Parts: sequence; structure tokens; C-alpha cells
Amino acid sequence: MTMEDTFFRELAARSRDAIISIDANSEILFASDGVERVLGYDPDELEGESLTTVMPERFQEAHMIAIDRYLSEGERTLDWDDIELPAEHADGHEVPLSIVFEEHEYDGEPVFSGIMRDISDRIEREEQLERQNEQLEQFASVVSHDLRDPINTAKATLSLLETESDAGAQEYVEDLDDVLDRMNELVEDVLLLTRTGRALGETEPVDLGAVARRAWSISGSDAATLVVEADGLTVEADEGRLRALLENLLRNSIEHNDGADLRVTVGSLSGRTGFYVADNGCGIPDERRETVFEAGHTTNREGTGLGLDIVRTVAEAHGWTVDLTESDGGGARFEFETGA
Repeated sequence: MTMEDTFFRELAARSRDAIISIDANSEILFASDGVERVLGYDPDELEGESLTTVMPERFQEAHMIAIDRYLSEGERTLDWDDIELPAEHADGHEVPLSIVFEEHEYDGEPVFSGIMRDISDRIEREEQLERQNEQLEQFASVVSHDLRDPINTAKATLSLLETESDAGAQEYVEDLDDVLDRMNELVEDVLLLTRTGRALGETEPVDLGAVARRAWSISGSDAATLVVEADGLTVEADEGRLRALLENLLRNSIEHNDGADLRVTVGSLSGRTGFYVADNGCGIPDERRETVFEAGHTTNREGTGLGLDIVRTVAEAHGWTVDLTESDGGGARFEFETGA
């Protein structure tokens, strides 16, 4: 064995990954030392055994069929670059693995290698996060329900009071009505923030222009204008959360800018993958741009201060970056780099 052979074998031995190589008959030709760390098998004892030794029984037949099909037709039934599959540990429990498959030729015969990484910790974290998200959403739903009932009761009582009170009391009735409306908005924002913070499931290509127009139908104003310069641009996203992001940005522009000349533009970034939402309003001073995304931050007495926190949360859930700068019209410009 040469010095180079020794060096590379030592590298494979120290790797936290397990490596198993098989021939066309699924006989194990080589098992690295990592196999014992990951799966509990003595590598030397595995050599000469079938790969099905380390496979859960429910996958064994499908594996043999897939190997035969590939050798006869060249058709891959799996993504060789990275696939998640369980293996069977020597003590009988299953180990979730991330596997990369490679094909080589040795003495004129095909050899297949699987580089396997134990992802048990990651799976456990994801499952724990999912449980926490479910508990958080359940808690938020219960709280919002328990708050909505007394708010609705108070609104109904206030309506009766409005019909029976004299003109001097009307101002106080209207103030109370505004307070109850704000409480209801706060409940809705808290519930939305809870849901948008959950890990994403499957995403799909979404027409940004179409979603922007739907968001404007909810959050827009007759006193302002929406300009869509993103027709034809698709974004890989959860459509519901993208719409929530846009609704909050559009509402934010309208609430912080007065005047019939307000124009809000949704368009694609130039030279980068992503989109922007910009207005020609009064803008956001430099010293406040670092804090506007914080929960509760608002300069509008009637606002909840959660709108831009929801925007940031949705962006982070998608893996996007968000940057706040000044628009060409002197207003605020929110840029989202989607990376895909």
C-alpha cells in the first residue's frame, strides 16, 4: 500500500460519514470505519454480505428492482445527489440518513458507493420545532377566540349604548368603538404572526403581479394607486404567506402616507433575483430603518406595530433577505432577494 493509499484510507476512517460500496449484485465490497459509528456493524463482517443487510425489509425488494432496471435500461428511480432514506442499525432500530450515490468502474465492472450521513439530530429538531409550532398556533387560536368573544360582546353593548345616549356622549362612544376595533386588529395580527412564523411546507411558482393585485383588493385604498411592474415574474413561495407580506406592506404605505398622489409599485429587482415594493411617500429616516421590523414598532397611534414584523417573518421563513432603502420617489423601498 502506497503512502497516498494510507492517507486517503485514514481520511475515510476519520470521516463522520459512512461509506458502503457494492457490486452489480448488491454485494458489499467495502465498508468504511464510519459504518460502525453510524450503523453499529463491524465493517469487516459486512464485506461479502448483501446490502439488504443494512436495509429495512420494506425497501429491499424495491432496491433490487431499481438496481436491475438501472443496469438494464440506465434509468434512475432515485435522485442520486441527495436522498433521505432510513437504514437498519445493528441493534434493529432505524437510522435516518442523507445519502449521496456514486458510480465507479473497477476491473471493468460497475461499482456503486453510498456516502451516508446520520441526520437523526436534524430530524429530531425539525419534529420538535413542528410540535412547538403546532402548540403555538393552538395557543394563539385559543387566545384569539377568548379575546374575540368579549370584544364582540362589548361591540354589541356599545351599539345599544349609541342608540340610547345623548349627543354629548357620542364622542366617548366613538372613542370606545375605535379602541375595540384596534383590539380586534391586534388579535388578528398576533394570530397571523404566529402562522407566518411556522416552517414552510411545499412552495410553488407564484405569479407576483396577480398576488399583488389580490393583496391590493384587501389592503389598498381608493386614494392611492397600485402600479405592477412585475407581470410575468414568478416567485417560489407559499402563496398565502406571500399575500400576507404584500398586504402588510401595502397597508403600511397607506397608513403612513397621506394624499391622493400616493403610488405604490411592485416590481422585479434589476440584476438580482427577487422583487421590491416601493412608494413615493415620505420615506423612513435612516436612523429608524434598523428598528422598523421590530415587533411593536410603530409611529401610527392606531397601528399594532406588527405589520413589518410579519413581513420580516414571512421573508425569513422563505429564506429571503429583506432590505429597506429609499425609493426613486423619495419614499420607502423594500427589496426581497429570493435567491431562486
